[in-house]
Amino acid sequence: MPTAEAAFAAKVREQIELLQDEAYNYDELRVYVSGIGEPWIFGPDDDFEFDGDALLIVRDGPTEEYENEGAPEYVFPLRQVVATELASSEE
Repeated sequence: MPTAEAAFAAKVREQIELLQDEAYNYDELRVYVSGIGEPWIFGPDDDFEFDGDALLIVRDGPTEEYENEGAPEYVFPLRQVVATELASSEE
């Protein structure tokens, strides 16, 4: 049975896949972090990477266009992430 950390990381990976799948109508992944009142908001063009089940790394995308490959923009220890949410923006 997976640990709680591994299960949470798997769920976030699943949400990222849905965010980047054009078959679904999601255009935001909201990341809620302990101690921060508002979520961090990322879109389908952003690049997501995991360091095991401990860190979520997000780069403003598309990284090739912005020429910021390999430069972490946002690093979230998953133990500090209290929730993630897929959403459609209100535009």
